[in-house]
Amino acid sequence: MSTMQAAIFDLDGVIVDTAKYHYLAWKRLAGELGFDFAPEDNERLKGVSRMRSLAIILEIGGIRLSEAEQAEWAARKNAWYLEYIGAMTPAEILPGVVPFLNRLRQRGIKTALASASKNAGLILEKLGIGPLFDAVVDGNAVAKAKPDPEVFVTAAARLGVPAGECVVFEDAVAGIAAARGAGMAVIGIGDPRILTEADLVIADFTRLNEALLTGEPSDAALLIREEGFRPERIELNGSKFVLGNGYAGYRGTLEEDGAAEQAACTLAGLYDRRGEAWREPVNAPNGFYTVLHYEGQRLAATALPPREHCQEMDMRRGLHRRATRFAVEDATVTIAAERFLSLADPHLLALEYRFRADRSGQVLLETGIDAAVWDINGPHLAQLALDQRDGQLLAEAVTNEGEGLAVAEAWDWDGPCTEVEGERNILRRVALTVEAGREYCFHKYVSIFTAKDGVPDPAGAALAHNREARGLGYQRLRLRHAQLWHERWLRADVRIDGDPVAQLALRYSIYLLLSAAPAHSGQVSIPGRGLSGQTYKGAIFWDTELFMLPFFDYTHPELARNLVLYRCHTLAGARRKAAEYGYEGAFYAWESQERGDDACTLFNVTDVFTGRPMRTYFRDKQIHISAAVAHAIWQYCRISGDRTVLLAGGAEAILECARFFHSHAYFKPAQNRYELLEVTGPDEYHERVANNAYTNAMARRTFRIARELLEWLQTEEEEYGRALLAKLRIADGAAFIADMAERLYVPAPDPGTLLIEQFDGYFRLEDVTLAELKGRMKHPHEYLGGGNGLATTTRILKQADVVALLNLFKEEYSQDVKRANWEYYEPRTEHGSSLSPCVYAMLAADIGKPDWAYPYFMKTATLDLNGDYKRFVGTLYIGGTHPAANGGAWMAAVLGFGGLHCDGETIRFKPALPSHWQGLSFHFQMKGDWFAAEITPQAVQVTAAAANRATVRVTIAGQTLDCAPGQTVTVHGEFGRGGAEPGGEAAAG
Repeated sequence: MSTMQAAIFDLDGVIVDTAKYHYLAWKRLAGELGFDFAPEDNERLKGVSRMRSLAIILEIGGIRLSEAEQAEWAARKNAWYLEYIGAMTPAEILPGVVPFLNRLRQRGIKTALASASKNAGLILEKLGIGPLFDAVVDGNAVAKAKPDPEVFVTAAARLGVPAGECVVFEDAVAGIAAARGAGMAVIGIGDPRILTEADLVIADFTRLNEALLTGEPSDAALLIREEGFRPERIELNGSKFVLGNGYAGYRGTLEEDGAAEQAACTLAGLYDRRGEAWREPVNAPNGFYTVLHYEGQRLAATALPPREHCQEMDMRRGLHRRATRFAVEDATVTIAAERFLSLADPHLLALEYRFRADRSGQVLLETGIDAAVWDINGPHLAQLALDQRDGQLLAEAVTNEGEGLAVAEAWDWDGPCTEVEGERNILRRVALTVEAGREYCFHKYVSIFTAKDGVPDPAGAALAHNREARGLGYQRLRLRHAQLWHERWLRADVRIDGDPVAQLALRYSIYLLLSAAPAHSGQVSIPGRGLSGQTYKGAIFWDTELFMLPFFDYTHPELARNLVLYRCHTLAGARRKAAEYGYEGAFYAWESQERGDDACTLFNVTDVFTGRPMRTYFRDKQIHISAAVAHAIWQYCRISGDRTVLLAGGAEAILECARFFHSHAYFKPAQNRYELLEVTGPDEYHERVANNAYTNAMARRTFRIARELLEWLQTEEEEYGRALLAKLRIADGAAFIADMAERLYVPAPDPGTLLIEQFDGYFRLEDVTLAELKGRMKHPHEYLGGGNGLATTTRILKQADVVALLNLFKEEYSQDVKRANWEYYEPRTEHGSSLSPCVYAMLAADIGKPDWAYPYFMKTATLDLNGDYKRFVGTLYIGGTHPAANGGAWMAAVLGFGGLHCDGETIRFKPALPSHWQGLSFHFQMKGDWFAAEITPQAVQVTAAAANRATVRVTIAGQTLDCAPGQTVTVHGEFGRGGAEPGGEAAAG
């Protein structure tokens, strides 16, 4: 399928909906014969001949006719049908068909029509698309109807293309069976529940990218590529080229790599603890392990430096590829591999492996399952059983905590092999003499199941799963996977004109977000290092809510919902933590795992000088996490319009967060206000402070959300709301919520300087430059925070809490306040957190300084691409991907430079493009309705999808217009080189 040379189309239901005319004609025939013909009966007629259709109808009506009578009635039906189709026009061609045909022909792909209809030529003439087909095969040209493959075999013959290089487009079960019988790949158009035998099912041609079928390479802005092999980049590239599907992540190592190279398949939501070490996610046995020996030489880049090496990530399709050329004496051996973690099936991994030698020689191929996995705090596979079953290899394991998992591996090698079981691996061995210049190829299918998947027998499930995958074959699985990636990109892509470096970096950030998102479950979320390994214990941080969720809210609300549901699922853990510290409500974990309990220890940084653990206050003083959770739930509801999540635990989580802050607050009678003391904000260099501005503002936001929530419950879900308040023992109509919403203290800008003090006493700390502070360091990995950290007694920040506050509450502060604080805190921020630069980028764009914002945007967007990040805090390894920075890059581009803001009712734009950008375009949704935005330095254009349900108000740089479904609104002005200055000209059309 990856080498498609011809596309063969059915007519009815694929090119045009003539089925309705057939139905009307058959219904008319049935009426004249005295019985009713229902729409569901019509499904049986799809793709079959006229006479066979008549036989089915007569059977439905219980009528027997002679052959002559049948011929007469068939002729009548055809006359009626011709009467109906005589009025057809090109407007009746189904969506996307003509553009798709044109794009195929531009790529040199041959096209044919293959239909059981004897009127296909007439219909093509009426539609005016006959010239778009190189061949037409209709019911007049074949003797056998579908499911016989004759019509497709004939079409391929007329095109002169082998069956294996043809793809058929069909809407009928009989037609799909015919394509299968012809040995062709087939894409179904319609309902996947009915067209189960198709390789792929799509709704219409607007959802299909022909490049996925032709196998043509992705364009440069969707391809990450690295030439040459450098051993010092193994760890970095393991993260950089990571694959993921939300269920698992596979590091970007090579197939022959093992634990020494940090090869790992990290599972989402399955954690384990060994002894007293930190609890972390489990790495599954490696089912991709494959190594080739040529004339006794192990072909591995770490053992034999390759002559040539290339590694790439095809982000458009979610594919990892490598090509490596080794020199062994006077021979050259080339290895090429492609692999993916299926988006269509979260349990499935697949690999294509090819090798070729330019001289005949002896080859030993070893491939199977390597259970000697890399762990930071392992091993976690306490019990391991290796076996062969049903022609497959199997690794069954039980973790230290008693959780079971299984990895099954199958392949399609056509030749003899032997199985060899080692202490921690089980391999197949193939010994053969390779022919010079001949390419050898095989595919591997790997299925993973754990006890967390709700299956009683993970091994049985994995084996059965693999049997099905092997039956489908690599190309079918690859196409289904690639199509889902295509559909994700249709929503998620952001186009930047005039800056290819930024374009690549932003798309890579989006790819990493999409690859880590759990589509399969609402009980897992995106860890702080994604699925690139076990760093940070695989824990979920507040990063998800504030830096990743906005992307999913606007582009993939179904994935956003799962991330929100994770916090509902882990509410019990947040309650346990609150109770542990003597509070009420929900105190969400700083490092949350599958049950919501805090995995953070009290001593989680090591002093580089003494080797002793240092006391930190991340776990017990970062109370702002609960506010982030409440904020994220409410923002999801506002943007998506989905309030059902509130009844699925969201409302309870918000109210429990409010109860927590109420129990934590101190009331100061003299000031008539509540304060939050002994807290740590996102700036971890300054712990146990009073009235951290960000924390207080977010806590007050929690109470205001809770107040709005209670109003909604009283209006829309009174019975549920009453029961919920009773369950939480909230009396007096939750009066404390309204009180705290007004009297919780938030530091205000100083009237003179306009500065907001980050916390009480911050301005009394030593004011040094960042360069001066760095000059005091005695060790490159020295931790700057903690009790004796160099930054603790100074105004140098890890990240600027005030700038974060101003970003979240833009509309509550003047431009002068925002600019004064940006300029004050910027030189005092170390950006020791990957969360920090995007915050500065967004605020700079908001104050009309996009060129100030641009370096911070690029630092965020290129972080994982270039590997420009800390790998150690003290002696603690913290390498891996940074999904919060990835989300921050999208926010800086779309919410910052694009100036997008949705409150659930109105869409607002306040664009400010960097001076060298020529354009920015993206898609987004609000309450299930979709919009496209195109921003240039001279204009902003917003188009509402034709399928939208309502007219919305769009405000662009202060001008408000109504945008109806299918309509485009445009505002002209100055949106680059300094920010938004509307020119006064607006248009809707």
